[in-house]
Amino acid sequence: MNWENIDTSARRIAARAVCRLFGEEINVEGQEEGLFRELTETSLFEEEMQRRSRYNAGKAFRKAKGRRRLHLVRWYGAAACALVMALGGWWLLRTGQSADGGALVGEYGIHGSRQICLQLSDGKRVALCSEDTLQLQEQDKTIEVRGGEIAYSGERKADSREEVWNTLTVPKGAEFRIKLSDGTVVHLNADSRLQYPMLFSGKERRVRLQGEAWFEVAKSAEIPFYVMAEDLEIRVYGTSFNVNTHGMRAVQTVLTEGEVGVRSLRSGKEVRMVPGQLAEYGRSDRELRIREVNVRQYTAWKEGYFYFDDRSLEEMMDELARWYDMEIVYQSNHGKMLHFSGYVQRYKDVRRILATLTEAVGIRFKVTGNRIIINN
Repeated sequence: MNWENIDTSARRIAARAVCRLFGEEINVEGQEEGLFRELTETSLFEEEMQRRSRYNAGKAFRKAKGRRRLHLVRWYGAAACALVMALGGWWLLRTGQSADGGALVGEYGIHGSRQICLQLSDGKRVALCSEDTLQLQEQDKTIEVRGGEIAYSGERKADSREEVWNTLTVPKGAEFRIKLSDGTVVHLNADSRLQYPMLFSGKERRVRLQGEAWFEVAKSAEIPFYVMAEDLEIRVYGTSFNVNTHGMRAVQTVLTEGEVGVRSLRSGKEVRMVPGQLAEYGRSDRELRIREVNVRQYTAWKEGYFYFDDRSLEEMMDELARWYDMEIVYQSNHGKMLHFSGYVQRYKDVRRILATLTEAVGIRFKVTGNRIIINN
């Protein structure tokens, strides 16, 4: 394949894949036809291909020319890497092949039975699994656990002194949902903790989050809903949004529907967000920044996918480590800042995802016990 024209080829292949999704046809010739046959029948990558269409392949090629081919593949291709990671990665995961073409035997890194911990107001801890169906008593109230969700119900208390708090802790390698007493649904991602009252009381509804969670807040104009995430206070006006405190550099809030107000406890100033925006609160400078984003990359986890949009290898591996509950070991720092884009399923064997990365850029991974060793 002519590397200087790879961006054009990638666009053509991606365009045909998108057109096929909508029942349309577009011609692809030569080598591209064979590659297309291997990579088609996926609906996950339209947005990524459109975003990558702004990439200037010719300019990148001129800068990279003269290096070894492996380095060219690593650094060259926003369009090429996106295509291989996205379409090629999807194909690799779909067929269940390892990087060397052999089939993987057994599932590795799938933790469907991880125990979730519910701490009651008296300090008692109850271990839960996603398959559990049971009822718990907390004072004079009943807590229902069924199908990976905890449900609370009851009338709101007028006296805030009567609030009784519970804590739900979700370990690495697990996820869980909770339906609060007001009807708000919270989907907790791996390695996360939510503190909340059994029944809301007073003139506000307030919860505390560590980690990542998706919120679908029950609307109540008279009783605002607040999420406390480290030094950030998020005021909700009935909406759907995602909060993540796992980031190395910032606490993130992304809004998909409705309206929220984000306030730094340091400055006290509230900034209103609209759907499609991301608020980032910097850990080092304590500044709050708002920008437009593709919200799908921040919410795909709750649909069972990892979505990587120009993410560094280090950021990607941190996310994989949380979900698969594994330790990441770098034999050198050389590859940490390589960037990738693409979709992969969260419920797949971790080795399949690593094989996709190896196929894309040549980085080698070794899985030993609960450790992933990276040798690049």
